[in-house]
Amino acid sequence: MSSRLRRGVAAAFFAFPLFALTACGAGHDAGTNNIRPDNASAQVDDIKVQSVNVILPEGEDRAGVSARLINNGTEDQTLRAVALADSGQQLELLPAEGETSVTVPAGGSVALGGEGNATAVLDDPEGAEVRLGNAQRLVFVLSETGEVSLSARVVPASGAFAYYEAWAPPPVEEEPVEEESPADEGAEGTEEPGQDAEADTDQGTDENVEDPQAPADDEGEQGVEGEQGVDAQN
Repeated sequence: MSSRLRRGVAAAFFAFPLFALTACGAGHDAGTNNIRPDNASAQVDDIKVQSVNVILPEGEDRAGVSARLINNGTEDQTLRAVALADSGQQLELLPAEGETSVTVPAGGSVALGGEGNATAVLDDPEGAEVRLGNAQRLVFVLSETGEVSLSARVVPASGAFAYYEAWAPPPVEEEPVEEESPADEGAEGTEEPGQDAEADTDQGTDENVEDPQAPADDEGEQGVEGEQGVDAQN
């Protein structure tokens, strides 16, 4: 083999791995690899909190948190609170139906938000300055791990975010208003029959009627005296 041919083969051999390495480098530095998922997540020790969003349905006066808590440890942990990091205001944390606490089982997970799951609800989000489009800082407080902090998006539950409707906080149940029946209304303005009549009768008797015996006695005495006088004359 000529020296020219050997140089050509060697150049081709070394060029291939260089090309491969360059391609891999471009892939690791590509912009698509820098894209992070929209849903917030964070991990402290054995607890990972992921898929976190603050859902604020448009026109509603309450917000809710959707999340999944994963426990990679060997002991159960209890979610004690979910709070706004800036103000420390706690959300109302309600266990799932039939449960007394929000437990993250060892080697398992628990969901916040959605039908049949535990919920974390914030009343008066406007007063807490929780607004659509914000990155809201949250703190999840667990029994053993302590605080897990992160920033989550505040999203609506309609339009392009209609998916979150299933995870939105449940609507407030309005207490039924008891309407007064006509019978009840009549009872308020009706007095017992005979009460006014008896009162009027008693009042009239006391004010207008004198003792009936007094005149009769006077008249009777006068009549007796008259008869005695007649007898005396006779």
